[in-house]
Amino acid sequence: MKVEILYGEIANLLGEHGTQNLLVQALGESNIIRTPFPKRPAFLSGDVDFVHMGPMTERSQRLVLDRWRGLGDDFKDAIDRGVMFLFTGNALDLVGQTIEYEHSETIKALGLFPFDTLCRRYERRNEVVYGNFQSMDVMGFRSQFTTHRGDLHDYPFIKLTFGDGTIPGSQIEGIHKNRFFATELLGPFLILNPHFTKWLLSLIGFKDQLPFEDVLVGGYDIRKRDFSEAFSI
Repeated sequence: MKVEILYGEIANLLGEHGTQNLLVQALGESNIIRTPFPKRPAFLSGDVDFVHMGPMTERSQRLVLDRWRGLGDDFKDAIDRGVMFLFTGNALDLVGQTIEYEHSETIKALGLFPFDTLCRRYERRNEVVYGNFQSMDVMGFRSQFTTHRGDLHDYPFIKLTFGDGTIPGSQIEGIHKNRFFATELLGPFLILNPHFTKWLLSLIGFKDQLPFEDVLVGGYDIRKRDFSEAFSI
């Protein structure tokens, strides 16, 4: 199995560098492809099973999309042929139609899904979020300057029981199509949700224990209890 970490030196904010460490410890460095910016993503040439990208600054978003201009159909083809993706934090913004920066320009995104992003630099959304995916409880944290317009009900990832959706007012967080997953949630997301992580990695043939699995599951159980006590979930 081959896992590509896309632009890990710039796409690792808000703790998501921990996701990179988890993938390396679970799968081994020999199975990791570290693609630095601005190189062309390795999965576009094949022989990659799983692509991970974490959150970045707004300036980095623009640089990445400028580098990816014209690659929307290539990304779509990879999703259609079953390459697995996990985009976390504001990496999700890259796969919509546009990103509008308040008091600045609007830039085209990859155009893979029917939503637009509005970035307001001084209106941060912070909240805890709880829901489920395929009978697995999933949780995380949202900390972002962005809101979204559109309709993602045809691509539901996490069905929420607490917190706001990716499109404000909806009860759907993130995007899921084939083996493409994107979530605004942080944590790091894979570390906070070991049952989902183990299921996700099983799709590319991982059958072992996660690194420190007992500790990860123990922390997960504590967070579930805390959510239940605090929010009556």
